[in-house]
Amino acid sequence: MMKTTSNYLLRAMLFVVSFSFACKRDSSLDEMNAAPLKAMKTTTLISVADHVIETGMSLSQINAVIAGASSGETVLVQPGTYSITGKIVMKAGVSLAKQTSTNPIFDASASAVILTMSYTTDISNCLISGITFWNVRFSMIGAAGTSFKYCIFDYGKRAMNTNKTNNLKDAYLEFRDADLSLVSNCVFCHRAADPGRGVWLKNTTNSKIINNTFGNGGTTGYFVTAINDNSQSNSLIDGNTLSRNPGLSLVDSLTDHGMYAHSFNGLTISNNTVSGWPANASGGSIKARNGQNLNISGNTLNDSGILLYEYSNNPSFPYLKYVVVANNTINIAGAAADMYHGIGYYRDNTIHSEYSINISDNLLPNGTIYAAGSAINVADFNAAGGGVYHNDTATGYVLLKTGINNSGNY
Repeated sequence: MMKTTSNYLLRAMLFVVSFSFACKRDSSLDEMNAAPLKAMKTTTLISVADHVIETGMSLSQINAVIAGASSGETVLVQPGTYSITGKIVMKAGVSLAKQTSTNPIFDASASAVILTMSYTTDISNCLISGITFWNVRFSMIGAAGTSFKYCIFDYGKRAMNTNKTNNLKDAYLEFRDADLSLVSNCVFCHRAADPGRGVWLKNTTNSKIINNTFGNGGTTGYFVTAINDNSQSNSLIDGNTLSRNPGLSLVDSLTDHGMYAHSFNGLTISNNTVSGWPANASGGSIKARNGQNLNISGNTLNDSGILLYEYSNNPSFPYLKYVVVANNTINIAGAAADMYHGIGYYRDNTIHSEYSINISDNLLPNGTIYAAGSAINVADFNAAGGGVYHNDTATGYVLLKTGINNSGNY
C-alpha cells in the first residue's frame, strides 16, 4: 500500500512539473508572437486602475485611462510626447496633471490647421495642469468650473487666407456660456507663420484670467489679440504679461488689440503688462467698448494705451457706463494730439449713451488724454463722479470737450 501510494505521488509530481514547463513554454511563445498586443493590454489595464497615462500611449489608450477615473480623481501623465490625432475625451470632475516636474507634450502638429477639441459639460469641474499642447485648441460651451493651470500652448496653425476679421476660431482656449472658468499661470505662444489669439471669453460669468504669459516679444509673440473678453458678468483679467512682436504691426490685417473687450457687464482689467501693439486704430494695448461696470487700473502699457468706444452698431449694449480708468502707467515713444497715444474715448452714436467715465491718477508722460468728440454728452460723462483728474501727461496733451469736469492734470 505504501509503495502504491509512493508511485502515485511520484507520477503526480512528474505531471505537475511537465504541465508547468509546458505552460511556461507556451506563454513564452505567446509573448514572442504577440508581445505588442500583450504589452498594450497590460499597460492599459494597469494604468486604468492607477489612473496613469504612461509614456508612449496612443490616443485611445489615453482616453481609456481618463474613462477609468471617477469624478474627484486625478489622472497623472508621465513625461513624453504623445501623438494627438483627435479629441481627448474628458470626464466631468476628472483632473489631468503631469506626474513629474517635466511637462508632457500632447502633439497635434500633424494636423494641417489647429486641432479643435469641442466640449460641453464633459469638461465641467476639470483641472488641466502642467501639460504642453502643440497645435491644440479647446472650445468649451456651457461648462462650469473648468481650470487650466501651468499649461503651455504653442505651434497653433492658422487656416489659409484668414485674418483678424474672419479667423475667429484660432484662440487656444475658448469659453462660451461658461461659469467659473479659470486660466492661471499658463504660457501662450504664436509663431511667425501663424499669428493668432490666446483666450476668448463669450457670455461667461465669474471668469478669471490671471498671471499668464502671452508671447515673448519675439519668436513666440505673433499675436493678433491675446485676450478677447465678451463676458456676461464678473470677469477678472489680472497680472498677465502680453509681449507682442512689434514687427507684426506692419501687417494691418493681422493687427487687433492686445486685450479686446465688448458687450460686458462687470469687467476688471488690472495689474497687467502689455507691450508691442501699435498706437493706432488697429492697435492699442487695451480696447473696451459697449459695456458697463468697467475698471482698468494698475496696468503698465508700453507702446500704446487704452481705447474706449461706444459704437452704434451694438444694439444689445448701446452704452458705455460706469467706467474707471485709474493708476495706469502708459509709456508712449512720442507725443501726438490724437486719441491713440494714451487714453482716448470716442463714440459714433448720436444719441448720448455714456455715463460716469472717470479717468484719474494715470501716468503717461508722452501721452494724450482725449475725450473731445462732438457727440459726447458732458453731463452724463461727469455723472456719478465722472471726469478727468490728477493725470500726469508731462509733454503730452489733455484734449477734452468743453464742460467735462477736470482738475489736477499736468
